[in-house]
Amino acid sequence: MKYHFNITSGFNNISVIEELKKAGATELYTGFFDESVNKKYPIAFNILNRRGEDANFTNWQEFKRAIILAEKLQLPVYVTFNGLYIQKQYKLILDTINKVSSLNGVKGIIVNDIALLLLLKENNYKKDIVISTGGTVFNHHSIAFYKSLGAKRIILDRQLSIKDIIEIINYDKTMQYEIFAFGGSCFFIDGFCSFFHCSENLDYNQKIVNTYNVNMCETGCHLIEQNISKFSDYYMKKYNLNADNFLSFMRHSCNLCNFYELKKIKNLSLKIVNRKKSSISFVEVVSSAINALETSKSKKEYIKYCKRILEEKKLFKCNQSQCFYK
Repeated sequence: MKYHFNITSGFNNISVIEELKKAGATELYTGFFDESVNKKYPIAFNILNRRGEDANFTNWQEFKRAIILAEKLQLPVYVTFNGLYIQKQYKLILDTINKVSSLNGVKGIIVNDIALLLLLKENNYKKDIVISTGGTVFNHHSIAFYKSLGAKRIILDRQLSIKDIIEIINYDKTMQYEIFAFGGSCFFIDGFCSFFHCSENLDYNQKIVNTYNVNMCETGCHLIEQNISKFSDYYMKKYNLNADNFLSFMRHSCNLCNFYELKKIKNLSLKIVNRKKSSISFVEVVSSAINALETSKSKKEYIKYCKRILEEKKLFKCNQSQCFYK
């Protein structure tokens, strides 16, 4: 391809790795916590990372086999540690980071906790450090700050515009950058979110909080959806928003059209947002859009192609209301 972006996909199951590679993924990300962590902190999805408890690997041998297979297929893996921690948790976090980082196929970790970054620098952590979107990067000053703490890559906040993204990247081309390409989205800023940011529901009737699998948006975001339904006239009048398109945006958002403006940037990765499910079709549609950059004679022609492949893959019909980086 003349225009090259890394395509970074989440996964939580060894069975999908080869499919993701075939679909066009060039990098992977996932999470890991073992049984000892789960016993110590029952709501582990809110401790080690924000992926959701059932979106992580929990068996070390299975995780290790997945990393070895990914390495064999030349798919570097990043492991998420993008929670916010208290002092007594840092030893556990660092021990887990060192454990997963001992595997050759793990290229680095995804973090946003400032104290953890300082500890990693103090301990001379050798692998790549990626700043999560929870790091709330909106300008080049933030880039310089995280770079001083050892970051090699920044995941840019979805609230930025394409103009903002280009300006930030051009300011420091020595860094690697990552933006959202396809998948679930949110109206809010990740780093300022106080919701659970997970895919489980919680049962507070139990003495110890237990989790069980439910559909997405059953925690904090579900409360917002209920509020929009209750005050539908207000939200429609002020924000042109109803409960249906709120949930549609939360589950399916797209950045395909913007690739045209970004096509000359070389140090950029495109992130497929997924936790519980590894969406092969999401990777395929992003890969197809990148390939179309070579043959499209104009932006208009390229956008027309992107809309068509969204429908062909039966993902959704583009109405230009589900865009990342507006």
